[in-house]
Amino acid sequence: MPKFINETMGMVSEADLLATGFMVSRPNDPLEGLFTDQVTDNLVAEWYTMASEYQIPQMAQFHAFDTQAQKSDRAPIDEHNIEKGLIKVKRNTSELLRQLLKRGVRVEETLYDFVMDDNAALSDQVITRAKVARAELLATGQVTIKENGLNEVIDYGVPTNHKNLTLDVGDGAATDVLTQLQNIVDAAAAEGVTITGMVCPKSLLTKLRKNANLQLAINGSSQAGILVRNQALLDFLSEEYGISQVITDDLTYAEPLQASSTKRPTVKAHRYFPNDKVTFFGTQNGMRLGAGLWGTPPEVEIAQFMQVGGSSESPYVYVSQWAETDPAVLWTKASALYMPVLFAPQSLFIASIAETAKAA
Repeated sequence: MPKFINETMGMVSEADLLATGFMVSRPNDPLEGLFTDQVTDNLVAEWYTMASEYQIPQMAQFHAFDTQAQKSDRAPIDEHNIEKGLIKVKRNTSELLRQLLKRGVRVEETLYDFVMDDNAALSDQVITRAKVARAELLATGQVTIKENGLNEVIDYGVPTNHKNLTLDVGDGAATDVLTQLQNIVDAAAAEGVTITGMVCPKSLLTKLRKNANLQLAINGSSQAGILVRNQALLDFLSEEYGISQVITDDLTYAEPLQASSTKRPTVKAHRYFPNDKVTFFGTQNGMRLGAGLWGTPPEVEIAQFMQVGGSSESPYVYVSQWAETDPAVLWTKASALYMPVLFAPQSLFIASIAETAKAA
């Protein structure tokens, strides 16, 4: 039967705190396959190493036996201000326990489970912010940090002409959608990028299935006006354009809860990936697009100087607890240093979705 440590109600063991922050992958998140998660002691150095490693492989040259080896230059890597990626949030654990005790919960094991569930939910808030940053990178080519007095934009160097594209899926588009898709694939190929996949809202696939030109190309003239089957569309995109990985992301998250005049918190939901964007990508040599780097937050370094309970190893999310005497409060905090890395900035081609109706 678990017991609270230090004779402090709500203070859990270091082993349990460690377990709370060690799992950041979400099996139902469609973007998980594009980015790995990695813990590092130095975000800047790891970013440099990984971005350099995943560039298009450079070729060495043949030499005569009596000539010197050609000097190899490293690929230039832009430095990014990623030390701003501190994500943290805390909760009053004492308040939770008071609420439970008032409702008749007295068994210590049950109280312990409630506290652990609350800690896991706190850690999940940090993970959610990381996933939001990752999705924003895919949808815009940058990460915006505009909260809690910060106003930073992390620019990944995606070329401007890669971010201002338009895909008009309406029957009244000036250029038919088949030609638009081919133009994007050709533009990428001209820069040495082979488009292999796309990220989009599911609604885009529905609009493509309704497009008259696509219906004609896939179903034939005898079935014009008939909705294209979803699998037929996916097969067509793969065979005609090499887009074999079609990822739809319609997941949502909520902003931090805020009390309203009714004293109940209001929930403001947002999409991870916008409903009006589609991102085409080319993974270098079948590799992933990038990685999520998890660094060591300041709480880890300062823990030795404070009466703080925390995990002694390096999880993705660091969960710590400490008690205040006046007022008597036990706090639990989840924190992480996080920033997504994009291996090859030129590998993204981002388009706004338009739907021009056919003139009457």
